Amino acid sequence: MAAPVPNKMFMIDIETSGVDPQTEEVLQIAIIEMNFIHGYWEKGKVFDLFLHTDRQPTTKFALLHMVDIYKKCNEAPKITKEEVRKKILDFCESCGVLPPNIFFAGWNAGIFDIPFLAHHEYLLPAKYIDDKLVGDCHYRIYEISGALQLIANVKGHNEINTILKEAQKMSPKLEGFRHNALYDCERQMHIINALIRMIRP
Repeated sequence: MAAPVPNKMFMIDIETSGVDPQTEEVLQIAIIEMNFIHGYWEKGKVFDLFLHTDRQPTTKFALLHMVDIYKKCNEAPKITKEEVRKKILDFCESCGVLPPNIFFAGWNAGIFDIPFLAHHEYLLPAKYIDDKLVGDCHYRIYEISGALQLIANVKGHNEINTILKEAQKMSPKLEGFRHNALYDCERQMHIINALIRMIRP
């Protein structure tokens, strides 16, 4: 089992057909390799996978924001859950990281993305068996919501929306659009870097 690679994490984001993993599908999985260099996270390799579905966008939200994603998913080849997991793990290995030391970051990765992927068996979250950590990804997840809360507290209040708006103003303008998992991964990486800048002397 490989030791953790220092100063490396993976920003993850998924798009789904709905919020209940019992009845809904994963449409897109995006991951960005992030390397901590000179005090900030820098973008490395990119993983972007659209999974096949026969569904069409029907909700108002999907019709407004996800028509292109559904089109790509309708055209994507069918692959098994084992193939999806292998693609994710192969990508992480190409970045120099092996399970269970794959450290993920995300907007709400610990309560949504990772559990949703685990339900569909696209990832096996880490757990301890006989005092040994096993699984694909580490249980420690860099939650951006937690980082926002911490910065708000450092600034003497508890209002994370103010901090988020400030971080977004400090972030570079990106090509693409929200509600695309790859775009959201990069946007979230820049939000983390903005939070670092806020409290750096």
